[in-house]
Amino acid sequence: MTTSYGIAMMPHLPDLDKIRQFRERLELSQRELANLAGVSQSLIAKIERGGIDPSYGNIRKIFAAFESVINQRKTDGKRVGAHLTVADLATKGVVSISPDETIGEAVDRMVNGPFTQLPVTSGDRVVGSITDDRIRDYVIDETKSGHKAYESVMQTRVEDVMTDPFPILSEETPVELASLHLQMEEAILVSRKGAVVGILTSADFLKLGLKH
Repeated sequence: MTTSYGIAMMPHLPDLDKIRQFRERLELSQRELANLAGVSQSLIAKIERGGIDPSYGNIRKIFAAFESVINQRKTDGKRVGAHLTVADLATKGVVSISPDETIGEAVDRMVNGPFTQLPVTSGDRVVGSITDDRIRDYVIDETKSGHKAYESVMQTRVEDVMTDPFPILSEETPVELASLHLQMEEAILVSRKGAVVGILTSADFLKLGLKH
């Protein structure tokens, strides 16, 4: 369960020209990409020309289409055309928090990391995410309005503040596609054979001097 508060912030859309570049790298026509994504070819053309501001949902459909092509080509033993994968950059291992733990415990874990975000997990399932920005905004909103004292806010369950889970990409996903995700998301979880084995953030790119 997630509880909304304050002003809902829309995710930032990536540099749309990179979508054209990645489509061409995968040697897909606009029509092929449109069919895979379940959108119209005219929409793809308008996005690539910069003639339309696409919805977040349509961008996610396009990303999912890219990922399906990459996974299918790997299954077929075909070259994807990327040099680095998310496995090359991701931080191995994932520090998470459960929905039943408190915001205060999340803050402690972030400070000790140091991290700016945590996946929220229940058993082996990723059920949400929480970031330092989310916690900060919630604390300010609740204390400024007088709804709760600071100490009480810190006892709020993570489940009541968490947002949607971070995207999960295969460890063999090209970093170019991951960089597009990171223009909209705080982090990416990295999976191997269905299990989450790492996390990728903008900081991981910056360590190598790469720009996303």
